[in-house]
Amino acid sequence: MVEEEVDTVQCDNPDCKVAQDGRCIEGQDLAACTHYGKALVIVDRPTSMAATKPTPGVRLPSAEALARSQAQVLLRNQPCNVIALVGPFDSGKTSLIAGAYDLFQHGPVGGFTFAGSSTLHSFELACHDTRRASKRKKPKMERTQGGDATYFHLDLVASGCHDKRAALLANRAGEDYMDAQSDPALANDFVELHRADVLTVLADGERLLDLGLRHQVRDDICLTLRAFQEAGATRPWQRLAVVLTKLDAVLKDEAKTERVLQFFEGIVHDVRDQFSEHFIEIQSFRVAASPQSAKAARGTGMVELLHYWMSDPACLHPTKVPAVIPIAARSFGRLRPRARADHE
Repeated sequence: MVEEEVDTVQCDNPDCKVAQDGRCIEGQDLAACTHYGKALVIVDRPTSMAATKPTPGVRLPSAEALARSQAQVLLRNQPCNVIALVGPFDSGKTSLIAGAYDLFQHGPVGGFTFAGSSTLHSFELACHDTRRASKRKKPKMERTQGGDATYFHLDLVASGCHDKRAALLANRAGEDYMDAQSDPALANDFVELHRADVLTVLADGERLLDLGLRHQVRDDICLTLRAFQEAGATRPWQRLAVVLTKLDAVLKDEAKTERVLQFFEGIVHDVRDQFSEHFIEIQSFRVAASPQSAKAARGTGMVELLHYWMSDPACLHPTKVPAVIPIAARSFGRLRPRARADHE
């Protein structure tokens, strides 16, 4: 009996099923395919021991944005101002954070000197896509991830002072704040609002240029602040900053600039009219933290905003309380102790 020789059909492309259907996955003739006829090379996956093998060197501490528990440790250890940034998606929250950090790249700013940070990696990630090194055609800011707020940390020393004060910039996804408009109870979980020294609400300059969207910007600001009030998430000693972001876009559209600035002042007037009694101070600012045109210099308005953020906190200020000595009803109770010198 003569045994028939059977050739084994093989291909070194692991995705090719030529052995089952007789067709090349790349659509070529089998004779022309460079993979056909070659044995499949199987490479062993590295073992878990090799994957987790520790690398030599010094393990540096994390420099990512702080979680709530890490921010609380910082608050207990040093003087600190907490700044909560409130605004819808793409209103400029991350740009303000990156802009505040970028101010110190060239030295002291407005009487403040950079004295350290525990979140340098997150600051650099926030700034990277706006720099030439990113090789992007247009500056871009990463979208804030959902979940609990994270905190960017800056240590600053004011001129004439020897002690540093920290700034904690709270960053939360804009969708969370917008959801609180319809369900104010959500704001109870926004712990950054309860502790903030300065509440900063943002008015997107690009949206104010749009006739159909500018009224939505005003409604978002007023409805969000109203929701915070109903939830009891704000405090009467807090400062409120109403910030016009993307000033460069407003200045670029010269035909609409004046009208947009007037509309923004109208928003500030409405906020003062409705919420003055709920905050110790309300101020407005116009900033171009990360401009995309030459109509405004990088960091325009940020120095004034930084000073406002670093104002002396209005809460927990020591106050002198006059001593009140109760008058005793009994005569013996009204006797005063003799001085030690007289006693001797």
